Amino acid sequence: MMITDFRHLNHTVSPAASELSEAWQRSLSRLGDYTAIVVRALNLRPQAAKLYRQTEHHLLVRLTLPGEHVILRISPEDDLAAHTTFLRGLALSGIPGARIIQRDLSKTFVPFAYTLESFVAGQTAAELHDEHLLYGIARQAGRALRRLHRQTMPGAGRPTINGRWPRLSWRHVLIAIGQRLASLPTPQLIFNPEEVATLQTILQDPRIDCAVPVLMHGNFGPQAVRCTVGGQHVHLEALEEPGWFVSGDGLFDLAFGMRAHLPAAWREGLYEGYCSAGMLDPAETERFHLLRLLSCAWSACDRYAHGLPHEQDVEEVRRMLASVASG
Repeated sequence: MMITDFRHLNHTVSPAASELSEAWQRSLSRLGDYTAIVVRALNLRPQAAKLYRQTEHHLLVRLTLPGEHVILRISPEDDLAAHTTFLRGLALSGIPGARIIQRDLSKTFVPFAYTLESFVAGQTAAELHDEHLLYGIARQAGRALRRLHRQTMPGAGRPTINGRWPRLSWRHVLIAIGQRLASLPTPQLIFNPEEVATLQTILQDPRIDCAVPVLMHGNFGPQAVRCTVGGQHVHLEALEEPGWFVSGDGLFDLAFGMRAHLPAAWREGLYEGYCSAGMLDPAETERFHLLRLLSCAWSACDRYAHGLPHEQDVEEVRRMLASVASG
C-alpha cells in the first residue's frame, strides 16, 4: 500500500542543539514534509519510508518502492556537485557505486540539493573485525582506487553545480584539505613548534606537485567501502561518501587510506591492491610518503579535536619526520 503521510520522519530538534546549523535544524524538523514534496515531484509511490542514515553532511531516507529500495539523499548545506561528479566517475570507470536516478541541485522546490540513488546493501569495511576479511576487502578497494585514478579531470578541487571547475592548483586544494582537518590552534596543541614548521614546509615542497588532476575520493578509508560478507568471502559493493574535494592527486587517497590509526590488515591490503597493477615509480613513492605524513598529521589533529584517540597518528608522524631528517 502506498504511503502519503511522511510526518513520522519529522524530528524534534531541541532549541539547545546549538551544534546544528539552522539549515540542519530545518531539514531534520521538516524531513517528512520535504520528503513528501520530493516524492510528489518525482511521482514516486513508496510503500515505506525511514531515516536510513545520517552522515557528516547528508541525510539518507530509504524509500521502499514496489520492486526495490531507493535512497533520497538530502544535503542541508552541501550543493552535492562533488558527490554527483564522483558517482558519475565511478560509473564511467566501471567501479561499483550507487547509481543516480534523479537529481536536483537547484533548490527550487525544497531548500536543499538532493539526489535519488539506487540502494546499496551491505556494511562498511569499518564494521569488519575479521582480519582476513578486512585484508581481502582492502585489496579489492585498492584495485578499484587505482582504476578510479586513471580518470583525468578538468580541474582540481570540486566543481560548481553548473559543472565548471575553478582554476586551482593541487597545492591549493591540499592546503584547503589541511585547513579543514587541522585548523589552528590544534596542530600547536599536539606537535612541537619545530614539527609544525616542518609540516608547513612540506606543503611548499615541489615534490607534492601534481600537474594532471584525476578523480579521487578525498576522504578514503574503511568507512568509504561498502561490502557484503558470505562465510570467509567478502565482496566490494560500492565506494561511497566522497570528501569535499574529488579531484587532485590520486595518491592522496592511498596515503589518507593508510593513516596509522587504521588496522594493519586494512593498510597492508590497500597498498597491495593498489600496487597490484604496477608498483609506484620512485617519484610517486616519494610523493606518497610526503602525502601520508601530512595525512597522519591532519588525522591526528582531526581526531584530537573530536575527542578520539590520536596517539598512533602522532607517533607515526614523528617516526616519519625522524626518517626525513636522517635521510
